[in-house]
Amino acid sequence: MEPSELSSQLRKPTGETGKEIGKALNESNQKLYELAFEMMELRENDTVLEVGFGNGIHFPEYFRIQPRLSIAGVDFSKEMCEEAKAHNPKLIASQKLSLHCEETSALPFPDDRFDLAVALNVIYFLDPPEIHLREIRRVLKPNGQFLIGYRPRHAVEHLEFTKQNFILYERDELESLFKENGFGIIEDTTRTYEKLSLDKSRVTVTDACLLVQKV
Repeated sequence: MEPSELSSQLRKPTGETGKEIGKALNESNQKLYELAFEMMELRENDTVLEVGFGNGIHFPEYFRIQPRLSIAGVDFSKEMCEEAKAHNPKLIASQKLSLHCEETSALPFPDDRFDLAVALNVIYFLDPPEIHLREIRRVLKPNGQFLIGYRPRHAVEHLEFTKQNFILYERDELESLFKENGFGIIEDTTRTYEKLSLDKSRVTVTDACLLVQKV
């Protein structure tokens, strides 16, 4: 796959190729999700919004941490919404999980709805970011938290597919962006590790999670 096509598919998985991309992302994002779940302090009856949930195979993990939650997911890829619905029929039927095929620039929720918002490997595609951050802040409760998973610029800028459709950030840039848009910084955690790539070579991966709060 050409880097430009991969870049477009990562931004918005589409068609059968997009479904395959969704499966590949399950593996590549696994440790980032593990880091994110470590940082979450989920409480009984919390309301959670996940932005850009992909094919949704991870949703049951929220409920293993805290069984009494209400989760809404938003993703603008029709294919990912269909896949996530197919992977989570019981959670949807029990009304613990609702999925919405929508843009984050106009969220279909009232003000002050959620205790926590989560977006993993999504921040690069929010363009311009201010519009999307304003909407996410609007639907968070007072003092609600937002957990952003990302890979810093220095860790991924050498990859050809990040040269299109991606807005890359270093930690200080991301923190400044959130401070300028009504959030206070709580915590930023980074984890670096090695893994085998598809060609069996060893590559270094840097995962980071930024936890902020509506102020």
